[in-house]
Amino acid sequence: MIDIEGVSKVLEGRKVLDNINLHINKGSIFGLIGPNGAGKTTLIKCIVGIYEIDNGKIIINNEIAKNNVNIRSIIGYVPDFIHFYPYFKVDDMIKFYRNTYYSWNDKRFEQLIKIFNIDTKKKIRNLSKGMKTQLSILLNLSIMPRILILDEPTSGLDPVIRKKVLNLIVDEVSQNQTTVFISTHNLGEVERICDHIGIIHEGKIIEEEKIEDLKNKIGKLQVVFKDTLPEEVKNHDDILKIEKRGRVYHIVVKDMKEMYTFIENYNPVILETINMDLEEIFLYKMGGEGYEFETNSI
Repeated sequence: MIDIEGVSKVLEGRKVLDNINLHINKGSIFGLIGPNGAGKTTLIKCIVGIYEIDNGKIIINNEIAKNNVNIRSIIGYVPDFIHFYPYFKVDDMIKFYRNTYYSWNDKRFEQLIKIFNIDTKKKIRNLSKGMKTQLSILLNLSIMPRILILDEPTSGLDPVIRKKVLNLIVDEVSQNQTTVFISTHNLGEVERICDHIGIIHEGKIIEEEKIEDLKNKIGKLQVVFKDTLPEEVKNHDDILKIEKRGRVYHIVVKDMKEMYTFIENYNPVILETINMDLEEIFLYKMGGEGYEFETNSI
C-alpha cells in the first residue's frame, strides 16, 4: 500500500532523512518511533506531500505520490500541531471537509460526533489542543480514508478519550481495511495497536520488524556462572547491554535464540529468558546506537 524507496530530505542544510526504505502493507498499523529530532514528522510530511523529497520515491496504492491529487484524496492526516482556520466555527470545518472530500460519509460522522461530543457552535480558537486533535480525528475518519496518517494523535488527550481513539483506530482497520501509519512517543500505545514498527534514528531506519518478531529476537537473558562472566560472552557482538546484580548477569542481546545457544556452551549455573516490553527494547536498541540513558552496567 505504501512503499518508500531511497527517500532523503535536507532541511536548512541538514540531512533530516537519509535513504529511507519502508513498506507498509494494506490494512496494517505501522508505528514509527524514535527520539526527538530523528525525522519522524519530516517523513510524515513527505508522505502526505507537504515536503517534496530530494531523492527517492514514494509509491501509494501503486501510484507515484508526488503531486498526485487522487492519492491525496484517499489520505486522512492528523498532524501533531493542528492548523485549522482560527475564526471558523467547528461547523464551518465540518462543512469544509464535507465539500472537499467526495468520500465524506454523513453516517460515519454522526456516529463519531456522539463519541467525541464536540460543541459544533464553538470557534476553533476557543478549543484546547486536545479538542482540536479530537476534531481532526473525527473529520479525518469521516472522509473514510484508505490511508490514515497520524502524528502524535493522543497528545493532549485525557485517558478516557485516548482509549476511545485507540479503539477507533483498531476498528477502522478491522472494518475498512484502512492502512494506518502512526508516529508517537507513547510506546505502550504502539505495542497495544501496531503490528509492525520502524525505529528511526538520525534520519535512518535502524530497525523495521513485526512487533512480535522484534520481541522474540531482542531480549534479556538472566545468567549465573560458577565463576566470572567468560570474556567470550562479555565481548560478543550481539550483546547490547550487560547489567550485574550480585552474581546474576542480565544480558540484553540482539538475537535471543543464537545467544541462548552460545551461552549454553559455557555451562552456566542458571540461564533463563526474561520478557521485555517495547519500551525496554527501544531503550536498549537506542543505547546500542549511542543514545545515552542511565543504567547500572559493567
